[in-house]
Amino acid sequence: MASQKESDLQKRMSMPRQRSAKLEGFDEETKTVTMSFASETPCLDYWGDKEILRCNDEAMDTQRFTDGVMPILYNHERDIVIGKPTKIWTENGRAMATIEFAGTEKAQEIMGLVRDGFLNGVSVGYRVMQWEVVEKGETSDDGIEGLAWIATRWEVFEISIVTVPADGTVGVGRSLPFNANDVEPHEAQTEREENMEEKEKNAPNEAEIRAAAIKAERERCAAIEDLCRKFDVDEEQRQKWIDGGLDITTINRELDITTINRELLEILGKRNKPVPSARYDVGEDRSKEMRAVYTDAILMRHGVNVAKPHDGADRLRHMSMRNMAIDMLSRAGVSNAYTMDDTELFKRAMTTGALPAVLQDVVKYTIKEGYDAANTTYQAWAHIDSLNDFRPANIVEIGAEAEPKLIPENGEFTDMSLTESKESVRLDTYGRSYSYTRQAFINDDMRVLTEIPRIISGRMAAYINAQAYKALAGAAYNAANTGTAGSISVTSLAEAMEKLRKAKDKKGHFLRIMPKYLIVPVAQAVTAAQLLHSAADPNGAHSGVNNPFANAFEIISDPELDALSADAWYLAAAPQYGYGVQVNFLNGNQTPIVESQVSFDTLGWKYRIYHDFGVKALSTLGVVKNAGK
Repeated sequence: MASQKESDLQKRMSMPRQRSAKLEGFDEETKTVTMSFASETPCLDYWGDKEILRCNDEAMDTQRFTDGVMPILYNHERDIVIGKPTKIWTENGRAMATIEFAGTEKAQEIMGLVRDGFLNGVSVGYRVMQWEVVEKGETSDDGIEGLAWIATRWEVFEISIVTVPADGTVGVGRSLPFNANDVEPHEAQTEREENMEEKEKNAPNEAEIRAAAIKAERERCAAIEDLCRKFDVDEEQRQKWIDGGLDITTINRELDITTINRELLEILGKRNKPVPSARYDVGEDRSKEMRAVYTDAILMRHGVNVAKPHDGADRLRHMSMRNMAIDMLSRAGVSNAYTMDDTELFKRAMTTGALPAVLQDVVKYTIKEGYDAANTTYQAWAHIDSLNDFRPANIVEIGAEAEPKLIPENGEFTDMSLTESKESVRLDTYGRSYSYTRQAFINDDMRVLTEIPRIISGRMAAYINAQAYKALAGAAYNAANTGTAGSISVTSLAEAMEKLRKAKDKKGHFLRIMPKYLIVPVAQAVTAAQLLHSAADPNGAHSGVNNPFANAFEIISDPELDALSADAWYLAAAPQYGYGVQVNFLNGNQTPIVESQVSFDTLGWKYRIYHDFGVKALSTLGVVKNAGK
């Protein structure tokens, strides 16, 4: 249990977060604006757990403001500094700030939009350093009911005025998980709308680009020096970062700084391990539930019908695989998952945490869905059986040996002898494999885990169906179970039924077989339906001719018969009257099996889907074949 406690806390401590709020007041005289950027209003995370941000001086860490390294940004763009905070404080359960706008043209433009009420969104990035957890069924001292996560120590990273604040679907200021692909580690993921025409109008010329590049490189080096001093990074690592910079004329410098920040966070994470809370215990049941939630979310996202999805799946269905992998790794105790690049994240996610099991559950579900949706028809008339292994199994003949024997007074019972037929059945293994690749993970393409298994299992079901009909059509029929060639009619059906009713075993005893299925190609399905579903004989000279076979049999039509012969049709008994065509499965398992493992050849995770079955025509006692017209 301890590892689960720690992993859940590490997840929430390590992940930068964001809350949204609104600007509250503009001071025309001082050209400043006052805002509340956080409150203690409860909000929900992806799992439906309450999160509360304590807004008091003891809880909120404003060291970045004190150090003078907390600019006010526009839409989280590091290169668009529009001002600075002049004051940060807490009051009445809210975090407050007063900001001063810079004198740049862009800052003044945004200030005008704020003053006129066209911009009022604020997005604040923060990191939680200490949690208090109220377990489910418990209540905190101030009346908060669990399950709830209360941030009792948190650090403000940055404040941005944004065109589109973070979407709070379940309450003002909803916390959102961090996506390392979208922003640098100390920034929160946001949605934003950009005015492309405005950008093009204000685009700098070549000279300005060169000057900006030189300035950016100087700032990059200075930033590295400052970060190394602040976090006590050794000289060797500092020089490595400086010398390893990308070509500044072609590459966005933000990538360099982002990489540096990620590495710094990893270093700091190793030095400062979060202390788990003794109050929170998720347990094995919670882990299993989360696995089911992930599975249902992925299935629902890709259009698979889930009859009773687990609570929380609907909220997760829009989550990317990257964010889902980060969340799973964080729950498994990997505190730096959000800082990993795509390749590293994929490798760790497929070897640590719940992702491999979740994906296998997804594949299993879609395999069954594809198998069931194949609309096979052999199950109605074929004899379904089970074998315990792959060795050939001889069929036991009983027949007339089952005839009762008279037991005279004081007489003894005699054992019935069982003989094995020359016929035998066996199983074979059929299967295919494919890979969930690193590229598919990065591209957030889950079709290989939903569509491919569905197709493979569907084709496998269709293959068994085809083999059953081939066995039915190709069986050795003798005169006793071969009808006079002709189309489906009262006359031809009467002949076929008579042959089944008069069928005998090897000792000459009547088997009293009752026909149940009329098996026809799709080309004859309409003709069969007209005959069996009419009160009068369709071929009669007038409407008053009685149809003795009205609703007498169940019609089964399958296109596999059309491929073999569009004319031949069959009258068959229920499977218990004669073995006929037998379809065997290993240990009665009628669903394909999926297995998975790491694939070194494809930089991914390899899946193999296989099925153990065998199909063979053992007897024709319960079937009459008519070659048709």
